[in-house]
Amino acid sequence: MAPTLAAAASSDWFETQGGRVRLVVLPERADGTIPALLDVQLKPGWKTYWRDPGQSGIPPSISFSPASGLALQTMRFPVPKQFDDGYSRYAGYDQSVALPLTLRRDGSAPDGSKVSASIFLGVCKDICIPVQAELTVDLQASATAGSQDEAVVAVAEAALPEAPSPDFAVSDARWSADGKSISVTFTAPARRSDKPPQVFVSGPEGFQFGSGAAPERIGDAYRVDVPLLHKPKSASLSGAAILFTVESGGRSMETPLAID
Repeated sequence: MAPTLAAAASSDWFETQGGRVRLVVLPERADGTIPALLDVQLKPGWKTYWRDPGQSGIPPSISFSPASGLALQTMRFPVPKQFDDGYSRYAGYDQSVALPLTLRRDGSAPDGSKVSASIFLGVCKDICIPVQAELTVDLQASATAGSQDEAVVAVAEAALPEAPSPDFAVSDARWSADGKSISVTFTAPARRSDKPPQVFVSGPEGFQFGSGAAPERIGDAYRVDVPLLHKPKSASLSGAAILFTVESGGRSMETPLAID
Protein backbone atom coordinates (compact mmCIF):
# COMPACT_ATOMS: atom_id res chain seq x y z
CA MET A 1 0.00 0.00 0.00
CA ALA A 2 1.30 3.49 -0.78
CA PRO A 3 2.43 5.27 2.42
CA THR A 4 0.42 8.36 1.49
CA LEU A 5 -2.90 6.50 1.24
CA ALA A 6 -5.24 8.28 3.65
CA ALA A 7 -8.67 7.34 2.37
CA ALA A 8 -10.58 4.45 0.80
CA ALA A 9 -9.97 3.60 -2.83
CA SER A 10 -12.33 1.67 -5.12
CA SER A 11 -12.13 -0.23 -8.39
CA ASP A 12 -14.50 0.48 -11.24
CA TRP A 13 -17.72 -1.53 -11.20
CA PHE A 14 -17.65 -4.75 -13.23
CA GLU A 15 -21.04 -5.08 -14.90
CA THR A 16 -22.69 -8.46 -15.46
CA GLN A 17 -26.17 -9.64 -16.44
CA GLY A 18 -27.40 -10.00 -12.86
CA GLY A 19 -25.73 -6.97 -11.31
CA ARG A 20 -22.28 -5.52 -10.72
CA VAL A 21 -19.29 -5.97 -8.40
CA ARG A 22 -16.35 -3.85 -7.21
CA LEU A 23 -13.44 -3.91 -4.75
CA VAL A 24 -12.88 -1.28 -2.04
CA VAL A 25 -9.57 -0.98 -0.17
CA LEU A 26 -9.03 1.08 3.00
CA PRO A 27 -5.80 2.33 4.57
CA GLU A 28 -3.59 -0.06 6.52
CA ARG A 29 -4.31 -0.23 10.25
CA ALA A 30 -1.78 -0.06 13.08
CA ASP A 31 -1.87 -3.86 13.49
CA GLY A 32 -0.81 -4.37 9.88
CA THR A 33 -4.21 -5.46 8.58
CA ILE A 34 -5.77 -3.79 5.57
CA PRO A 35 -9.59 -3.62 5.55
CA ALA A 36 -11.28 -4.14 2.19
CA LEU A 37 -14.66 -5.04 0.75
CA LEU A 38 -16.12 -7.10 -2.09
CA ASP A 39 -19.26 -5.13 -2.95
CA VAL A 40 -21.88 -7.17 -4.86
CA GLN A 41 -24.96 -5.31 -6.09
CA LEU A 42 -27.74 -7.50 -7.48
CA LYS A 43 -30.55 -6.61 -9.88
CA PRO A 44 -34.11 -7.42 -8.67
CA GLY A 45 -34.87 -11.14 -8.79
CA TRP A 46 -31.22 -12.22 -8.82
CA LYS A 47 -29.38 -14.17 -6.12
CA THR A 48 -25.80 -14.95 -5.18
CA TYR A 49 -24.23 -17.50 -2.84
CA TRP A 50 -22.88 -17.83 0.70
CA ARG A 51 -19.43 -19.31 1.44
CA ASP A 52 -20.95 -22.84 1.55
CA PRO A 53 -24.03 -22.84 -0.68
CA GLY A 54 -24.90 -26.46 0.10
CA GLN A 55 -26.14 -28.73 -2.65
CA SER A 56 -25.47 -26.28 -5.48
CA GLY A 57 -23.93 -22.91 -6.19
CA ILE A 58 -20.63 -21.09 -6.63
CA PRO A 59 -19.17 -19.59 -3.43
CA PRO A 60 -17.40 -16.23 -3.89
CA SER A 61 -13.62 -16.30 -4.11
CA ILE A 62 -10.93 -13.65 -4.51
CA SER A 63 -7.16 -13.77 -4.99
CA PHE A 64 -4.63 -10.95 -5.31
CA SER A 65 -1.91 -10.58 -7.92
CA PRO A 66 1.71 -10.94 -6.72
CA ALA A 67 2.39 -7.40 -7.92
CA SER A 68 -0.07 -6.11 -5.31
CA GLY A 69 2.08 -7.51 -2.49
CA LEU A 70 -1.11 -8.47 -0.62
CA ALA A 71 -2.75 -11.68 0.50
CA LEU A 72 -6.29 -12.43 1.67
CA GLN A 73 -6.46 -13.22 5.37
CA THR A 74 -10.25 -13.48 5.83
CA MET A 75 -13.48 -13.05 3.88
CA ARG A 76 -16.51 -12.61 6.14
CA PHE A 77 -20.20 -13.03 5.37
CA PRO A 78 -23.48 -11.72 6.82
CA VAL A 79 -25.97 -14.44 7.72
CA PRO A 80 -27.53 -15.82 4.50
CA LYS A 81 -31.00 -17.12 3.68
CA GLN A 82 -32.03 -20.65 2.75
CA PHE A 83 -33.54 -21.26 -0.69
CA ASP A 84 -35.24 -24.22 -2.36
CA ASP A 85 -35.63 -24.07 -6.14
CA GLY A 86 -37.41 -27.43 -6.33
CA TYR A 87 -34.24 -29.24 -7.36
CA SER A 88 -31.84 -28.37 -4.55
CA ARG A 89 -31.50 -26.36 -1.37
CA TYR A 90 -28.80 -23.74 -1.03
CA ALA A 91 -27.69 -20.80 1.13
CA GLY A 92 -27.26 -17.34 -0.32
CA TYR A 93 -28.60 -13.82 -0.73
CA ASP A 94 -31.48 -12.37 -2.74
CA GLN A 95 -30.39 -8.77 -2.16
CA SER A 96 -27.13 -6.88 -2.66
CA VAL A 97 -24.44 -8.02 -0.25
CA ALA A 98 -21.10 -6.56 0.90
CA LEU A 99 -18.39 -8.99 2.03
CA PRO A 100 -15.73 -7.51 4.36
CA LEU A 101 -12.17 -8.63 3.63
CA THR A 102 -9.02 -8.50 5.73
CA LEU A 103 -5.77 -8.25 3.77
CA ARG A 104 -2.11 -8.42 4.79
CA ARG A 105 1.16 -7.77 3.04
CA ASP A 106 2.58 -11.06 1.79
CA GLY A 107 6.22 -10.02 1.87
CA SER A 108 6.68 -9.50 -1.85
CA ALA A 109 7.51 -6.09 -3.23
CA PRO A 110 4.33 -4.25 -4.30
CA ASP A 111 4.39 -1.65 -7.04
CA GLY A 112 2.97 0.83 -4.52
CA SER A 113 0.18 2.21 -6.67
CA LYS A 114 -2.29 -0.51 -7.69
CA VAL A 115 -4.08 -3.49 -6.14
CA SER A 116 -5.34 -6.11 -8.60
CA ALA A 117 -7.59 -9.04 -7.69
CA SER A 118 -9.27 -11.91 -9.52
CA ILE A 119 -12.83 -12.60 -8.38
CA PHE A 120 -15.12 -15.52 -9.11
CA LEU A 121 -18.74 -15.87 -7.99
CA GLY A 122 -22.12 -16.99 -9.22
CA VAL A 123 -25.35 -15.06 -9.74
CA CYS A 124 -28.68 -16.76 -10.46
CA LYS A 125 -32.16 -16.00 -11.67
CA ASP A 126 -33.71 -18.46 -14.14
CA ILE A 127 -30.19 -19.68 -14.85
CA CYS A 128 -26.90 -19.42 -12.96
CA ILE A 129 -24.12 -17.33 -14.46
CA PRO A 130 -20.47 -17.61 -13.37
CA VAL A 131 -18.93 -14.16 -12.94
CA GLN A 132 -15.16 -13.90 -13.39
CA ALA A 133 -13.42 -10.53 -13.39
CA GLU A 134 -10.17 -8.69 -12.72
CA LEU A 135 -10.67 -5.72 -10.42
CA THR A 136 -7.99 -3.05 -10.04
CA VAL A 137 -7.85 -0.37 -7.35
CA ASP A 138 -5.70 2.68 -8.11
CA LEU A 139 -4.46 3.81 -4.71
CA GLN A 140 -3.22 7.11 -6.08
CA ALA A 141 -6.80 8.00 -7.02
CA SER A 142 -7.98 7.67 -3.41
CA ALA A 143 -8.75 11.38 -3.19
CA THR A 144 -11.86 10.71 -5.28
CA ALA A 145 -13.14 8.01 -2.89
CA GLY A 146 -12.81 8.63 0.84
CA SER A 147 -15.47 8.80 3.51
CA GLN A 148 -18.41 7.40 1.50
CA ASP A 149 -16.61 4.11 0.82
CA GLU A 150 -15.30 3.99 4.38
CA ALA A 151 -18.92 4.22 5.53
CA VAL A 152 -19.91 1.35 3.20
CA VAL A 153 -17.23 -0.84 4.78
CA ALA A 154 -18.34 0.17 8.30
CA VAL A 155 -21.97 -0.74 7.52
CA ALA A 156 -20.91 -4.11 6.06
CA GLU A 157 -18.84 -4.94 9.15
CA ALA A 158 -21.75 -3.98 11.44
CA ALA A 159 -24.00 -6.43 9.56
CA LEU A 160 -21.77 -9.42 10.35
CA PRO A 161 -22.89 -12.03 12.92
CA GLU A 162 -22.03 -11.20 16.52
CA ALA A 163 -19.69 -13.17 18.77
CA PRO A 164 -21.16 -15.67 21.28
CA SER A 165 -22.80 -14.26 24.41
CA PRO A 166 -24.48 -15.84 27.47
CA ASP A 167 -27.89 -16.01 25.75
CA PHE A 168 -26.55 -16.89 22.28
CA ALA A 169 -23.88 -19.58 22.26
CA VAL A 170 -22.99 -23.19 21.46
CA SER A 171 -22.89 -25.53 24.47
CA ASP A 172 -21.96 -28.77 22.70
CA ALA A 173 -20.82 -29.97 19.26
CA ARG A 174 -19.87 -33.46 18.10
CA TRP A 175 -19.58 -35.60 15.00
CA SER A 176 -21.92 -38.55 14.55
CA ALA A 177 -20.39 -42.01 14.98
CA ASP A 178 -20.21 -42.50 11.20
CA GLY A 179 -18.83 -38.98 10.57
CA LYS A 180 -21.67 -38.14 8.18
CA SER A 181 -23.25 -35.34 10.22
CA ILE A 182 -22.50 -32.89 12.98
CA SER A 183 -24.74 -32.35 16.03
CA VAL A 184 -24.79 -28.93 17.70
CA THR A 185 -26.60 -27.83 20.86
CA PHE A 186 -27.02 -24.09 21.33
CA THR A 187 -28.97 -21.37 23.13
CA ALA A 188 -30.62 -18.57 21.18
CA PRO A 189 -32.65 -15.41 21.89
CA ALA A 190 -36.42 -15.61 21.93
CA ARG A 191 -38.05 -15.81 18.52
CA ARG A 192 -40.14 -12.92 17.22
CA SER A 193 -42.40 -15.23 15.18
CA ASP A 194 -43.05 -18.90 14.50
CA LYS A 195 -39.91 -19.02 12.37
CA PRO A 196 -37.36 -21.38 13.98
CA PRO A 197 -33.68 -20.48 14.23
CA GLN A 198 -31.91 -20.68 10.88
CA VAL A 199 -28.67 -22.67 11.04
CA PHE A 200 -25.69 -22.76 8.67
CA VAL A 201 -22.44 -24.72 8.94
CA SER A 202 -19.29 -24.30 6.88
CA GLY A 203 -15.88 -25.93 6.94
CA PRO A 204 -12.44 -25.81 5.31
CA GLU A 205 -11.99 -25.86 1.55
CA GLY A 206 -13.51 -29.01 0.09
CA PHE A 207 -16.01 -29.52 2.92
CA GLN A 208 -19.68 -29.13 2.01
CA PHE A 209 -22.58 -29.21 4.46
CA GLY A 210 -26.31 -29.51 3.83
CA SER A 211 -28.54 -26.49 4.35
CA GLY A 212 -32.03 -26.23 5.74
CA ALA A 213 -31.65 -28.47 8.81
CA ALA A 214 -34.41 -27.70 11.35
CA PRO A 215 -33.34 -27.27 15.00
CA GLU A 216 -35.22 -29.22 17.67
CA ARG A 217 -36.19 -27.48 20.90
CA ILE A 218 -34.80 -29.26 23.98
CA GLY A 219 -35.69 -27.47 27.22
CA ASP A 220 -34.12 -24.02 27.08
CA ALA A 221 -31.83 -24.92 24.21
CA TYR A 222 -31.90 -26.18 20.61
CA ARG A 223 -30.21 -29.11 18.93
CA VAL A 224 -29.60 -29.51 15.23
CA ASP A 225 -28.06 -32.27 13.11
CA VAL A 226 -26.41 -30.98 9.92
CA PRO A 227 -25.35 -33.49 7.25
CA LEU A 228 -21.82 -33.45 5.84
CA LEU A 229 -22.33 -33.80 2.09
CA HIS A 230 -18.70 -33.96 1.05
CA LYS A 231 -15.13 -33.71 2.31
CA PRO A 232 -11.76 -34.41 0.68
CA LYS A 233 -10.69 -38.02 1.14
CA SER A 234 -7.44 -36.93 2.75
CA ALA A 235 -9.12 -34.52 5.20
CA SER A 236 -9.56 -35.47 8.85
CA LEU A 237 -12.65 -34.63 10.86
CA SER A 238 -10.54 -34.28 13.99
CA GLY A 239 -9.48 -30.67 14.37
CA ALA A 240 -11.28 -29.49 11.22
CA ALA A 241 -12.03 -25.75 11.35
CA ILE A 242 -15.85 -25.67 11.38
CA LEU A 243 -17.88 -22.46 11.64
CA PHE A 244 -21.42 -22.44 13.05
CA THR A 245 -23.74 -19.58 12.05
CA VAL A 246 -27.27 -19.08 13.36
CA GLU A 247 -30.00 -16.44 13.08
CA SER A 248 -32.78 -16.13 15.67
CA GLY A 249 -34.95 -13.38 17.07
CA GLY A 250 -33.56 -10.76 14.70
CA ARG A 251 -29.97 -11.46 15.76
CA SER A 252 -27.21 -13.59 14.26
CA MET A 253 -24.17 -15.25 15.81
CA GLU A 254 -21.13 -17.07 14.49
CA THR A 255 -18.54 -19.15 16.29
CA PRO A 256 -15.91 -21.82 15.59
CA LEU A 257 -16.94 -25.25 16.86
CA ALA A 258 -14.62 -26.95 19.34
CA ILE A 259 -14.87 -30.65 18.47
CA ASP A 260 -12.49 -33.29 19.77
